[in-house]
Amino acid sequence: MSAVSFSSCATMFSGTKADIFIDGDVGEPVTINSSAGEYKDVTLPTLVEVNRRHLDGQHIHVTSEHHSFDDIVLERTFNGWALVSALVYGTPFFIDLMTNAVSKPKYDQFFIIPMDSLAAADTLRRKRPTVMVSTMDSDTRARVRRRQLPMEYPRHEVNVAVGVGSNQADRSTKHFVDDFIQPMHMETDTECGDIFGDSYIVGKIEYHYRLNRKWDIGAMAAWGRSSESYTDYYHVVEQHQQDKPGTTADGYLKCRTFSLAPSVRYTWYETRTYRLFSRVSLGMMRHHLQFDIEGWHYGDEQKPSRTLAREESSKKTQWRMAYQFSPIGISVGSGPLRLVVEVGYGCLGVYNVGLGFSF
Repeated sequence: MSAVSFSSCATMFSGTKADIFIDGDVGEPVTINSSAGEYKDVTLPTLVEVNRRHLDGQHIHVTSEHHSFDDIVLERTFNGWALVSALVYGTPFFIDLMTNAVSKPKYDQFFIIPMDSLAAADTLRRKRPTVMVSTMDSDTRARVRRRQLPMEYPRHEVNVAVGVGSNQADRSTKHFVDDFIQPMHMETDTECGDIFGDSYIVGKIEYHYRLNRKWDIGAMAAWGRSSESYTDYYHVVEQHQQDKPGTTADGYLKCRTFSLAPSVRYTWYETRTYRLFSRVSLGMMRHHLQFDIEGWHYGDEQKPSRTLAREESSKKTQWRMAYQFSPIGISVGSGPLRLVVEVGYGCLGVYNVGLGFSF
Protein backbone atom coordinates (compact mmCIF):
# COMPACT_ATOMS: atom_id res chain seq x y z
CA MET A 1 0.00 0.00 0.00
CA SER A 2 1.21 3.53 -0.67
CA ALA A 3 -0.10 7.02 -0.25
CA VAL A 4 0.33 7.66 -3.91
CA SER A 5 -1.64 4.53 -4.81
CA PHE A 6 -4.73 6.03 -3.25
CA SER A 7 -4.06 9.53 -4.51
CA SER A 8 -4.09 11.01 -7.96
CA CYS A 9 -1.06 12.73 -9.39
CA ALA A 10 -3.01 15.56 -11.06
CA THR A 11 -5.37 16.08 -8.13
CA MET A 12 -2.48 16.03 -5.66
CA PHE A 13 -0.18 18.47 -7.47
CA SER A 14 -2.73 20.65 -9.27
CA GLY A 15 -5.44 20.69 -6.64
CA THR A 16 -9.19 21.06 -7.10
CA LYS A 17 -8.80 24.80 -7.80
CA ALA A 18 -6.84 26.73 -10.43
CA ASP A 19 -5.08 30.10 -10.22
CA ILE A 20 -6.02 33.05 -12.45
CA PHE A 21 -3.89 36.21 -12.60
CA ILE A 22 -5.75 39.44 -13.37
CA ASP A 23 -4.20 42.81 -14.24
CA GLY A 24 -5.86 45.89 -15.66
CA ASP A 25 -6.01 49.57 -16.42
CA VAL A 26 -7.87 50.36 -13.21
CA GLY A 27 -6.88 52.96 -10.63
CA GLU A 28 -9.21 51.85 -7.84
CA PRO A 29 -9.90 48.66 -5.88
CA VAL A 30 -12.18 46.10 -7.52
CA THR A 31 -14.35 43.26 -6.29
CA ILE A 32 -13.97 39.93 -8.08
CA ASN A 33 -16.42 37.04 -7.91
CA SER A 34 -15.26 33.62 -9.07
CA SER A 35 -16.56 30.10 -8.54
CA ALA A 36 -14.16 29.77 -5.58
CA GLY A 37 -15.44 32.85 -3.72
CA GLU A 38 -15.52 36.64 -3.51
CA TYR A 39 -12.44 38.89 -3.36
CA LYS A 40 -13.39 42.32 -2.02
CA ASP A 41 -11.49 45.57 -2.52
CA VAL A 42 -8.38 44.13 -4.14
CA THR A 43 -5.92 46.09 -6.23
CA LEU A 44 -4.63 44.87 -9.58
CA PRO A 45 -2.63 42.88 -10.44
CA THR A 46 -4.06 40.13 -8.27
CA LEU A 47 -4.57 36.40 -8.10
CA VAL A 48 -7.90 34.60 -7.69
CA GLU A 49 -8.85 30.93 -7.58
CA VAL A 50 -11.52 29.13 -9.58
CA ASN A 51 -12.99 25.65 -9.19
CA ARG A 52 -11.81 23.16 -11.78
CA ARG A 53 -15.25 21.62 -12.16
CA HIS A 54 -17.20 23.07 -15.12
CA LEU A 55 -14.09 25.06 -16.06
CA ASP A 56 -14.99 25.56 -19.71
CA GLY A 57 -17.16 28.69 -20.13
CA GLN A 58 -16.85 29.67 -16.46
CA HIS A 59 -17.30 33.42 -15.79
CA ILE A 60 -15.28 35.70 -13.50
CA HIS A 61 -17.18 38.92 -12.62
CA VAL A 62 -15.27 42.13 -11.92
CA THR A 63 -16.93 45.24 -10.46
CA SER A 64 -15.84 48.52 -8.91
CA GLU A 65 -17.43 51.66 -7.57
CA HIS A 66 -16.95 53.78 -10.69
CA HIS A 67 -16.42 51.33 -13.54
CA SER A 68 -18.05 48.37 -15.23
CA PHE A 69 -16.26 45.45 -16.85
CA ASP A 70 -16.93 42.58 -19.20
CA ASP A 71 -16.74 39.13 -17.64
CA ILE A 72 -13.62 37.05 -18.01
CA VAL A 73 -14.72 33.81 -19.68
CA LEU A 74 -12.42 30.82 -19.19
CA GLU A 75 -11.50 28.07 -21.60
CA ARG A 76 -10.02 24.74 -20.67
CA THR A 77 -7.23 22.52 -21.94
CA PHE A 78 -5.72 19.19 -20.91
CA ASN A 79 -3.65 19.03 -17.70
CA GLY A 80 -0.35 17.20 -18.27
CA TRP A 81 -0.27 15.90 -14.68
CA ALA A 82 -3.32 13.77 -15.50
CA LEU A 83 -1.32 11.96 -18.20
CA VAL A 84 1.38 11.15 -15.63
CA SER A 85 -1.33 9.84 -13.29
CA ALA A 86 -2.83 7.64 -16.01
CA LEU A 87 0.50 6.18 -17.17
CA VAL A 88 2.11 5.63 -13.76
CA TYR A 89 -0.75 4.93 -11.36
CA GLY A 90 -3.61 3.74 -13.59
CA THR A 91 -6.77 3.49 -11.47
CA PRO A 92 -6.34 6.80 -9.56
CA PHE A 93 -6.75 8.56 -12.93
CA PHE A 94 -10.50 8.24 -12.30
CA ILE A 95 -10.04 10.50 -9.27
CA ASP A 96 -8.71 13.15 -11.66
CA LEU A 97 -11.82 12.72 -13.78
CA MET A 98 -14.11 13.19 -10.79
CA THR A 99 -12.27 16.30 -9.55
CA ASN A 100 -11.76 17.53 -13.14
CA ALA A 101 -8.04 17.77 -12.44
CA VAL A 102 -7.61 16.50 -16.02
CA SER A 103 -8.41 20.08 -17.07
CA LYS A 104 -6.66 23.38 -16.53
CA PRO A 105 -7.37 26.91 -17.78
CA LYS A 106 -6.19 27.43 -21.34
CA TYR A 107 -5.19 30.96 -20.32
CA ASP A 108 -4.50 31.95 -16.73
CA GLN A 109 -3.47 35.61 -17.21
CA PHE A 110 -5.85 38.41 -18.24
CA PHE A 111 -5.74 42.18 -18.67
CA ILE A 112 -9.03 44.04 -18.26
CA ILE A 113 -10.13 47.52 -19.40
CA PRO A 114 -13.20 49.32 -18.00
CA MET A 115 -15.98 49.43 -20.58
CA ASP A 116 -16.77 53.07 -19.82
CA SER A 117 -13.18 54.13 -20.51
CA LEU A 118 -13.51 53.29 -24.21
CA ALA A 119 -14.33 55.95 -26.78
CA ALA A 120 -17.98 56.04 -27.85
CA ALA A 121 -17.17 54.72 -31.32
CA ASP A 122 -15.17 51.85 -29.87
CA THR A 123 -17.94 51.06 -27.39
CA LEU A 124 -20.55 50.80 -30.13
CA ARG A 125 -18.46 48.84 -32.54
CA ARG A 126 -16.47 46.98 -29.87
CA LYS A 127 -13.31 47.12 -31.94
CA ARG A 128 -11.17 47.10 -28.83
CA PRO A 129 -11.54 44.07 -26.52
CA THR A 130 -12.07 44.84 -22.85
CA VAL A 131 -10.65 41.49 -21.74
CA MET A 132 -7.33 40.43 -23.20
CA VAL A 133 -5.04 37.48 -22.61
CA SER A 134 -1.78 38.79 -21.22
CA THR A 135 1.69 37.55 -20.38
CA MET A 136 2.98 38.26 -16.90
CA ASP A 137 6.66 37.74 -16.17
CA SER A 138 7.65 35.18 -13.57
CA ASP A 139 8.85 37.78 -11.03
CA THR A 140 5.51 39.60 -11.14
CA ARG A 141 3.60 36.34 -10.80
CA ALA A 142 5.70 35.36 -7.77
CA ARG A 143 5.19 38.79 -6.21
CA VAL A 144 1.43 38.66 -6.75
CA ARG A 145 1.24 35.13 -5.34
CA ARG A 146 3.16 36.12 -2.21
CA ARG A 147 0.90 39.13 -1.74
CA GLN A 148 -2.19 36.92 -1.85
CA LEU A 149 -0.90 34.70 0.93
CA PRO A 150 -2.02 35.74 4.43
CA MET A 151 0.45 37.98 6.23
CA GLU A 152 -0.18 35.98 9.40
CA TYR A 153 0.12 32.22 9.12
CA PRO A 154 0.34 29.31 11.59
CA ARG A 155 3.85 28.89 12.94
CA HIS A 156 3.37 25.51 14.65
CA GLU A 157 2.47 22.15 13.13
CA VAL A 158 1.99 18.74 14.73
CA ASN A 159 1.43 15.81 12.41
CA VAL A 160 0.97 12.07 12.73
CA ALA A 161 1.54 9.68 9.83
CA VAL A 162 1.95 6.06 8.78
CA GLY A 163 4.83 5.00 6.55
CA VAL A 164 5.25 1.90 4.40
CA GLY A 165 7.57 0.65 1.70
CA SER A 166 11.28 -0.05 1.63
CA ASN A 167 12.89 0.98 4.90
CA GLN A 168 16.35 1.95 6.03
CA ALA A 169 16.37 -1.05 8.42
CA ASP A 170 15.56 -3.62 5.71
CA ARG A 171 19.15 -4.54 4.87
CA SER A 172 20.31 -5.33 8.41
CA THR A 173 17.05 -7.20 9.02
CA LYS A 174 17.66 -9.40 5.97
CA HIS A 175 21.24 -10.20 7.04
CA PHE A 176 20.00 -11.13 10.52
CA VAL A 177 17.27 -13.42 9.19
CA ASP A 178 19.43 -15.08 6.52
CA ASP A 179 21.78 -16.41 9.19
CA PHE A 180 18.91 -18.60 10.43
CA ILE A 181 16.70 -19.45 7.47
CA GLN A 182 19.39 -20.30 4.92
CA PRO A 183 21.13 -23.10 6.90
CA MET A 184 17.72 -24.56 7.82
CA HIS A 185 16.29 -24.19 4.30
CA MET A 186 13.33 -22.17 5.54
CA GLU A 187 10.95 -20.33 3.26
CA THR A 188 8.44 -17.58 3.91
CA ASP A 189 5.22 -18.94 5.35
CA THR A 190 2.57 -17.07 3.37
CA GLU A 191 -0.45 -16.33 5.52
CA CYS A 192 -3.92 -15.04 4.75
CA GLY A 193 -4.03 -11.28 5.36
CA ASP A 194 -0.23 -10.98 5.29
CA ILE A 195 -0.26 -7.75 3.28
CA PHE A 196 3.10 -6.28 4.22
CA GLY A 197 5.17 -9.40 4.96
CA ASP A 198 8.47 -8.49 6.58
CA SER A 199 8.23 -4.85 5.44
CA TYR A 200 8.26 -2.26 8.18
CA ILE A 201 5.14 -0.34 9.12
CA VAL A 202 6.14 2.93 10.75
CA GLY A 203 4.09 5.28 12.89
CA LYS A 204 5.38 8.84 13.28
CA ILE A 205 4.63 11.92 15.36
CA GLU A 206 6.34 15.18 14.49
CA TYR A 207 6.48 18.83 15.45
CA HIS A 208 7.67 21.71 13.25
CA TYR A 209 8.11 25.40 13.85
CA ARG A 210 7.90 27.59 10.77
CA LEU A 211 10.71 30.17 10.76
CA ASN A 212 9.44 31.91 7.61
CA ARG A 213 7.69 31.15 4.33
CA LYS A 214 10.52 28.91 3.15
CA TRP A 215 12.04 27.17 6.16
CA ASP A 216 10.74 25.27 9.17
CA ILE A 217 12.57 23.14 11.73
CA GLY A 218 11.44 20.48 14.16
CA ALA A 219 11.89 16.90 15.31
CA MET A 220 10.19 13.55 14.84
CA ALA A 221 9.81 10.31 16.75
CA ALA A 222 8.99 7.14 14.82
CA TRP A 223 8.19 3.57 15.81
CA GLY A 224 8.56 0.75 13.26
CA ARG A 225 7.48 -2.88 13.39
CA SER A 226 8.20 -5.86 11.17
CA SER A 227 7.16 -9.50 11.55
CA GLU A 228 7.27 -12.61 9.37
CA SER A 229 6.88 -16.38 9.68
CA TYR A 230 9.11 -19.05 8.07
CA THR A 231 8.71 -22.82 7.68
CA ASP A 232 10.99 -25.66 6.63
CA TYR A 233 8.70 -26.72 3.76
CA TYR A 234 11.29 -28.97 2.12
CA HIS A 235 11.47 -31.42 5.03
CA VAL A 236 7.70 -31.40 5.55
CA VAL A 237 7.07 -32.42 1.94
CA GLU A 238 9.88 -34.99 1.95
CA GLN A 239 8.60 -36.66 5.11
CA HIS A 240 5.05 -36.68 3.83
CA GLN A 241 6.08 -38.38 0.58
CA GLN A 242 8.02 -41.06 2.43
CA ASP A 243 5.36 -41.46 5.12
CA LYS A 244 8.06 -41.28 7.77
CA PRO A 245 8.12 -39.43 11.06
CA GLY A 246 10.53 -36.55 11.33
CA THR A 247 11.14 -33.03 12.53
CA THR A 248 10.65 -29.61 11.04
CA ALA A 249 11.22 -26.05 12.19
CA ASP A 250 9.21 -22.85 12.24
CA GLY A 251 10.79 -19.42 12.52
CA TYR A 252 9.27 -16.14 13.66
CA LEU A 253 10.80 -12.75 12.98
CA LYS A 254 9.91 -9.87 15.31
CA CYS A 255 11.73 -6.59 14.77
CA ARG A 256 11.19 -3.10 16.13
CA THR A 257 12.76 0.27 15.46
CA PHE A 258 12.65 3.55 17.33
CA SER A 259 13.99 6.66 15.62
CA LEU A 260 14.45 10.16 16.98
CA ALA A 261 15.67 12.84 14.59
CA PRO A 262 15.65 16.61 14.06
CA SER A 263 14.05 17.68 10.77
CA VAL A 264 14.35 20.56 8.33
CA ARG A 265 11.76 21.31 5.64
CA TYR A 266 12.02 23.70 2.70
CA THR A 267 8.90 25.03 0.96
CA TRP A 268 9.23 25.25 -2.82
CA TYR A 269 5.75 26.44 -3.70
CA GLU A 270 2.72 27.55 -1.73
CA THR A 271 -0.86 28.65 -2.28
CA ARG A 272 -3.77 29.13 0.10
CA THR A 273 -4.78 25.47 -0.28
CA TYR A 274 -1.55 23.48 -0.64
CA ARG A 275 2.18 23.58 -0.10
CA LEU A 276 4.99 21.64 -1.83
CA PHE A 277 8.08 20.96 0.27
CA SER A 278 11.13 18.74 0.75
CA ARG A 279 12.50 17.39 4.02
CA VAL A 280 15.76 16.11 5.49
CA SER A 281 15.96 14.37 8.89
CA LEU A 282 19.08 13.05 10.60
CA GLY A 283 19.25 11.40 14.03
CA MET A 284 19.57 8.04 15.80
CA MET A 285 17.77 4.69 15.52
CA ARG A 286 17.51 1.84 18.01
CA HIS A 287 17.01 -1.42 16.10
CA HIS A 288 15.83 -4.48 18.03
CA LEU A 289 15.85 -7.80 16.15
CA GLN A 290 14.50 -11.12 17.42
CA PHE A 291 14.20 -14.52 15.72
CA ASP A 292 12.40 -17.40 17.49
CA ILE A 293 12.73 -21.01 16.32
CA GLU A 294 10.40 -23.87 17.23
CA GLY A 295 11.41 -27.45 16.38
CA TRP A 296 8.53 -29.88 15.88
CA HIS A 297 8.55 -33.67 15.92
CA TYR A 298 6.02 -35.37 13.65
CA GLY A 299 4.63 -38.81 14.31
CA ASP A 300 3.85 -41.56 11.80
CA GLU A 301 0.54 -42.50 10.16
CA GLN A 302 -0.79 -43.98 13.39
CA LYS A 303 0.09 -40.84 15.37
CA PRO A 304 0.12 -37.87 12.98
CA SER A 305 0.06 -35.16 15.67
CA ARG A 306 3.21 -33.16 16.31
CA THR A 307 5.02 -32.34 19.54
CA LEU A 308 7.34 -29.48 20.40
CA ALA A 309 10.92 -30.71 20.34
CA ARG A 310 12.92 -27.51 21.01
CA GLU A 311 12.69 -23.75 21.36
CA GLU A 312 15.38 -21.19 20.63
CA SER A 313 15.42 -17.40 20.60
CA SER A 314 18.10 -15.07 19.25
CA LYS A 315 18.05 -11.36 19.99
CA LYS A 316 20.15 -8.46 18.83
CA THR A 317 20.00 -4.72 19.52
CA GLN A 318 22.00 -2.17 17.58
CA TRP A 319 22.20 1.61 17.37
CA ARG A 320 22.68 3.34 14.05
CA MET A 321 22.22 6.67 12.34
CA ALA A 322 18.62 7.34 11.33
CA TYR A 323 17.84 9.44 8.28
CA GLN A 324 14.93 10.39 6.06
CA PHE A 325 15.10 12.25 2.77
CA SER A 326 11.76 13.14 1.17
CA PRO A 327 12.23 15.17 -2.03
CA ILE A 328 8.46 15.33 -2.61
CA GLY A 329 6.04 16.39 0.11
CA ILE A 330 2.66 18.05 -0.12
CA SER A 331 0.35 19.54 2.49
CA VAL A 332 -3.25 19.98 1.29
CA GLY A 333 -6.01 21.94 3.01
CA SER A 334 -7.12 25.48 3.77
CA GLY A 335 -7.90 25.09 7.48
CA PRO A 336 -5.89 24.05 10.54
CA LEU A 337 -6.28 20.34 9.66
CA ARG A 338 -4.40 19.24 6.55
CA LEU A 339 -3.53 16.08 4.62
CA VAL A 340 0.25 15.54 4.51
CA VAL A 341 1.85 13.14 2.01
CA GLU A 342 5.56 12.47 1.48
CA VAL A 343 7.57 10.29 -0.91
CA GLY A 344 11.19 9.53 -0.04
CA TYR A 345 13.46 7.00 1.63
CA GLY A 346 14.83 6.36 5.11
CA CYS A 347 13.61 5.34 8.54
CA LEU A 348 10.01 6.30 7.65
CA GLY A 349 9.84 4.15 4.52
CA VAL A 350 9.05 5.31 1.00
CA TYR A 351 5.44 6.46 1.31
CA ASN A 352 4.07 8.49 4.21
CA VAL A 353 0.53 9.71 4.64
CA GLY A 354 -1.00 11.42 7.64
CA LEU A 355 -2.72 14.46 9.10
CA GLY A 356 -1.17 17.71 10.24
CA PHE A 357 -2.65 20.24 12.65
CA SER A 358 -1.40 23.84 12.37
CA PHE A 359 -1.83 26.56 14.96
